[in-house]
Amino acid sequence: MPAPTAGWPGRLDRATIRAMTLRPILSAHERLLVRRYLFPGAGGRLMLLVAAIGCAGVMIGVASLILVVSVMNGAEARLAGQIASVDGHLAVTRVGHDLPDWRRLTQQAAGVRGVARAVPTLKQSGLVTAAGRVAPVEFQGLRFADMRRLPAFRGGDAFVTGGLPARAGEIAVGLGIADRLGIGTGDPVAVTTARIDRAGRLAVTSTPLTIAGIYRTGAATYDDRRVIAPLADVQRLFARGDVASGIDIAAVDDATSTALAPALRTHLTGPVVVRHWRDLNAALVQTMAQEHVAMAAIIAMVTVIALANILSTMGMLVRFKAREIAILRTMGASAGSVARVFVAVGVAIGLTGEVAGIALGLGLKAAKNPVADAIGRWAGPSPELAIFRDLPLVLSPPELAGIAAAVMTGVTAASLFPARHAAAIDPARILRHG
Repeated sequence: MPAPTAGWPGRLDRATIRAMTLRPILSAHERLLVRRYLFPGAGGRLMLLVAAIGCAGVMIGVASLILVVSVMNGAEARLAGQIASVDGHLAVTRVGHDLPDWRRLTQQAAGVRGVARAVPTLKQSGLVTAAGRVAPVEFQGLRFADMRRLPAFRGGDAFVTGGLPARAGEIAVGLGIADRLGIGTGDPVAVTTARIDRAGRLAVTSTPLTIAGIYRTGAATYDDRRVIAPLADVQRLFARGDVASGIDIAAVDDATSTALAPALRTHLTGPVVVRHWRDLNAALVQTMAQEHVAMAAIIAMVTVIALANILSTMGMLVRFKAREIAILRTMGASAGSVARVFVAVGVAIGLTGEVAGIALGLGLKAAKNPVADAIGRWAGPSPELAIFRDLPLVLSPPELAGIAAAVMTGVTAASLFPARHAAAIDPARILRHG
């Protein structure tokens, strides 16, 4: 490193500073040309209008991509929340066997890091009869303390009427079951079960129960089929003994639930099967994934059309500025310099549209509830609008970065061909023939 100058101790000379400084990507005259082409003045209003249309297309495409990805992610997050609020993120079972050691397994599972809730449960299918009407249902037996730990039943609007069972012989049914049977809080119902006794004969029993409450989760899987009952009652009704069919595990959040499965397999003693809620609802998850891909592909096509508009804009600009390019080449501008100018112009147009699209998409995402309320006041309330208002919009930073990177790559690619064409212009031919 050169020694400091005598006149100014500790200061490097200018030549050394310039040598240590990185040169900019564009030179001064190239930046001047970029500004001239982006803001051509009164004589280039048509080109400015075409460029603005391309910029607006990119903006709409990016904003649409952000909203579509956010809505699809929100739908999956809502589904995960509904399932986890009752059944948890993971289910611990055994293949072909009950869990007589459910107390020990529950205690072990609760001690695993990342587990927010471990609830033993016994699920059985049966028939509920009331006033001559019959509904097939799925009983879920839970301990009284565990019932009150489930988020689905803790909200103020979780129950249409009544509440959770408080004593033996009481059950809580979903709103769909109550509608089919025409029952309300305090009404008696009969539970019919069928099993093969020790003599090999079919034994059908009917047991009276009382409706303690009617709940509403918003998920048809539960509201139309699930009956919440005390664990001891379900064990007695179906002659199962002191067993559980599984242990429902709720993770701290859905993002950590996948990594939690290996830890549970390692920590729990005995042969167990740990299944994620996505595996238990594979058909529904696959359908949502297909819709996600389809919607993203449709919006991506819109963005590609906007990128094609940028390509056509740059092509028109090259044709419009051909004589000027030829003059620049005769004055010593290299082909690479001309190419960099037009790539920079295309990237500037696309980047402006991308930044505006990100701002518009994130703004609409943040204003979801006010927009839904305004539409409701204008068009009136509707179930679809209520679902949209309650739907969370979820977009992770990596997804936003991926959208921005993909669009920027497309913008750069759309600018390369016109820039290459501009660099290949023959100055002699253009100046001779115009």
